[in-house]
Amino acid sequence: DGKSSNSNSKSSSMGAIIMKGLEYARNVKVVVAIFVVLVSCCLLLYYSSNNNNNYNFGQLLSFSSPFHSLNATPADPPPNEPVHDEFYELRKALKAAATQDKTVILTTLNDAWAEPNNIFDIFLESFRIGNNTARLLNHLLVIAVDAKAYLRCQALVRHCYFFKSNHSKELAHEARFMTPIYLEMMWERLDFLRIILTLGYNFVFTDTDIMWFRDPFPHFYPDIDFQTSCDAFNGNPADLNNAPNNGFNFVRSNRRTVEFYKFWVSSRWKYPRLHEQNVFNKIKHSSY
Repeated sequence: DGKSSNSNSKSSSMGAIIMKGLEYARNVKVVVAIFVVLVSCCLLLYYSSNNNNNYNFGQLLSFSSPFHSLNATPADPPPNEPVHDEFYELRKALKAAATQDKTVILTTLNDAWAEPNNIFDIFLESFRIGNNTARLLNHLLVIAVDAKAYLRCQALVRHCYFFKSNHSKELAHEARFMTPIYLEMMWERLDFLRIILTLGYNFVFTDTDIMWFRDPFPHFYPDIDFQTSCDAFNGNPADLNNAPNNGFNFVRSNRRTVEFYKFWVSSRWKYPRLHEQNVFNKIKHSSY
């Protein structure tokens, strides 16, 4: 009987311990549940008070997750998402005007030549009445260097780009040959063409006083990076002794031409009193 009494006493004590343990576990669960609810409410309140951020709730949780890899890199943007840099508007204009092989026809326009019945109107008319050239107007991108020229361009041409610079006010007026503003205009234009190449576009640059009565594209060499008109041509297109004229040229975008244009632009400071065409004559035999 003594042994039975001791056994019952131990069983009662063990049962009491188990009951207390279960009650403690229930209390812990309640505390944990309350904690989870409070944390969730805090997160929701945080999200609501910061809804100006472009995060959704799933993103907020992923940012606070302790399992988020420290070595993770940001996800790549969608492949067709435009690059919002200083050339965003230029990229849009180039894309709109380019052919399938990313070639554009470029010319420049300022206030001095933007007046009605001026050279710009004759330039555009040559495309319309030329032999199979009207369609090329779809790929003409006019680079306006001042506000008035830009407005005039928009009234006449499908593709316009406003090239803003520190010299826009001066560039609006007619620049006499070899004056400081003329030189500035020529070098800014050349550096702008370098940017076009850097962005991956081939171009035909044409002065506005060149008439487009025929399509020049069938006459370009398919495997030559840089092709230009000449003031004096000796009959051999590969002879560097020909005298180039940069008022009309065709340039393909690749590593070689980008590096050459960088070299050409930087050579301005070696020949500060020359315009870009004469500098080209100086450097055309050089390595770069």
